[in-house]
Amino acid sequence: MSYSVFENYAFCLRRCIIILHCCPSVGWDVPSEREEAQMVCSGRDFRLPVYSTSRTVTFTPDPEGPRRVLLDKTIVKDPRFEWTRDKMLVLREVTHEDQGLYSIKLSSGFTYEAVRLTVSACIKSHHRFYGQNFEHHIPENGSLLEFTPWGAPPEAMPVVLWNRTDPETSDAGRGRLRAGKVWVAERVTQADQGNYTVRNDRGKVVSRSTLTVRGRSLNVTRFSKESLNLPLFLPVPHARLIFTPTRYPDESSLRPYDPKPPRGPVQLIREGLITDHDMRYRGLVSLGRNGTLNEVVIMRLSARHDGLYEIRDEDGNLVSSTWLQVIEKGGRWRTFLKSITVPSGMFVSLAGFLLFMRRYPNCSLSQIISSLRGNRTLPANPPRVNIQPAQPSALELLQSPSAAWNTEKNDPQSQPLSYRLLSGHDGKFKSREPGSTQITS
Repeated sequence: MSYSVFENYAFCLRRCIIILHCCPSVGWDVPSEREEAQMVCSGRDFRLPVYSTSRTVTFTPDPEGPRRVLLDKTIVKDPRFEWTRDKMLVLREVTHEDQGLYSIKLSSGFTYEAVRLTVSACIKSHHRFYGQNFEHHIPENGSLLEFTPWGAPPEAMPVVLWNRTDPETSDAGRGRLRAGKVWVAERVTQADQGNYTVRNDRGKVVSRSTLTVRGRSLNVTRFSKESLNLPLFLPVPHARLIFTPTRYPDESSLRPYDPKPPRGPVQLIREGLITDHDMRYRGLVSLGRNGTLNEVVIMRLSARHDGLYEIRDEDGNLVSSTWLQVIEKGGRWRTFLKSITVPSGMFVSLAGFLLFMRRYPNCSLSQIISSLRGNRTLPANPPRVNIQPAQPSALELLQSPSAAWNTEKNDPQSQPLSYRLLSGHDGKFKSREPGSTQITS
């Protein structure tokens, strides 16, 4: 029973082999598990490795269309393809018409390998600053360069920047072709932002790219009474300088007939000329030159000059924007230093205490405090206080002269002169009895 089943399988296999070898022109497509998906940008090259000189390559376009032979052994059937020495089939500058299924077949008709090609627009993004140059590469099969500005309505026709077959239709004012391969636009502005499309002679898209133009952005900090230099990046007659303050002046100190300062954007330079409409900048704005660049110089800065400075061209395109912050000398820096020194001092003290405890681990905080209290030294020369007994008044001496005599241990010379005169102990006068007179020499 098992032998008969095996015999039937072998018979069917022999018939399939005979049919494939005898009728290779039938071209059966056997489903292949080695189908690979590959994406190539429009205008790039597509390389298909064959690795043999006895194979056939066919192409079935997407959407479904007639299949055609591209390579038969070593003979190329399509002039757009090239057969290289390393046995690769190369297609130069693919387009959307080239996407589809590429099958590599053996001489027997079996599909050895398949590659499904997808062609993408691959829009390349370019970024430039105001005044820089923009270079756009033109492929070899490119015949037309179109430009569609951002914000244009859908029904608007694109601008032809370059036409290989009809140069008169090109817009030479926006750029020029260099060395036949690179289209160059000099000193681009925001008006040059948009989509750039290259097409071949049949009108098919070869490449797409976008251009974004930005103004330079700066953040500047200055001390009071210093100067601010703003580079223009464009000719002086085309420059405009607009200031938007972040602090509005106090109008309470103005007198009734004083002009009120503007509240909002102020135009300091118009078409290259300095305006004096704002009193905050009268005599402070000047034009100078730094090397090859023109610049605006604002002198003697103060806090009222804080804000945004925008430089624009005559069409309103943004050249640069500068945020300025003016710091008063001393005040903020002292606060900043205090904020640093106080935490750092605490950190140093804590670090010193930890190092001391690590060096003397058996010493406790109570021992440290007691040792500090016990080691107090008395002053070398303590102050002396001389306390003397209170002297009796003259009335007390008249009332009780004997008490005063006893307080000084009967020493008459230690008594005051008034007491000695009254009591007769001055050395010259002696007491006498009533009615007698005695004089000593």
